Amino acid sequence: MENLDLLLIRHRKNTTAEKLPPYVVPFYDLTIVLKGELNYFIDKTPVHLSAGDAVLCPSGAVRERVQSHAGVDYFSFNFYSDEPVPLPYFLPNCLTSEVKLIIAACDEIHTKTYLNNEHKIERLLSCLLLIFESQLANKNFKPVTAQIIKYIHENLSTKITLQDIGKLTFFSPVYCDTLFKQETGKSIIDYVLDERINEAKKLLLEGVPLKQIAENVGFSDYNYFARVFKKRTGYTPTRYHVALLKQSAR
Repeated sequence: MENLDLLLIRHRKNTTAEKLPPYVVPFYDLTIVLKGELNYFIDKTPVHLSAGDAVLCPSGAVRERVQSHAGVDYFSFNFYSDEPVPLPYFLPNCLTSEVKLIIAACDEIHTKTYLNNEHKIERLLSCLLLIFESQLANKNFKPVTAQIIKYIHENLSTKITLQDIGKLTFFSPVYCDTLFKQETGKSIIDYVLDERINEAKKLLLEGVPLKQIAENVGFSDYNYFARVFKKRTGYTPTRYHVALLKQSAR
């Protein structure tokens, strides 16, 4: 992950977590539980965290936290990102040895007076998010979710509907969408759009013409593709391509 803008980090040790009322969070909030338990609702979806788990509340989501009645040790990052962070709300068993080392480094930098403290922590946070992405890629989803993900990646250039997913899995579209969101943090349609935009970015790097890119990633209407691309990246496809050229020329 690049272009992160750190707002705040905090390490709460052996304390009770106060209740947080429902609130539309204008930034990303990543919280990792080191000891104890925390309970959240993200867009009304319950997320229970035990030691070793993490929660990622995306920008624009409604976050609520239940007051804890026992001591808890947790580490939180609040940050902005130029691009959507491709992670679900719930990240179970993510506290590996390398994650612990990164958190310890962030703790040390945050408590000392160093030059460019925020920039250093932003780099470490980027590394942390990449580790979580790698963990997610290696996660064993339930067979239905894994089947849906495989189908989506094999059919990005064609129209994908919830009815298609239902026929594929022999489950109702509503059940498929509910299960998929529980395991990935995204609805099926949101996941499809995100993956199409990610593929479009790769094709932009390869210099494929814009209208051809739109067709290759399943958009028959270029204008609709451009709107979706801008909504998810903050750039039009043309401006994103120009930014890539400028970056590669440095």
